[in-house]
Amino acid sequence: MISDIRALLWLVTTGGIVLAAYCIHKGYTGSLPWLSAMVGLPWSAHGVVCSFYLNMAKSDHKEGGITFESARASNYLDAGSTDSPAI
Repeated sequence: MISDIRALLWLVTTGGIVLAAYCIHKGYTGSLPWLSAMVGLPWSAHGVVCSFYLNMAKSDHKEGGITFESARASNYLDAGSTDSPAI
């Protein structure tokens, strides 16, 4: 989901920069708050999405989480790693 959003974010960002350059090129001397909102608001929403995704991943990977418990149920053993002891 996050990688899908990033492509759209870069499209909106580059489109905003191109649109601002076009406005400057044509001599537009007014303010461009709508342009900064067009670029800034999607990036803010992306930050919120990433934050909630990270919280979900943290809850899944601790004891009681679905990823942790499914690994435990399948007798996951990682005997070769000292950083990830066997469950």
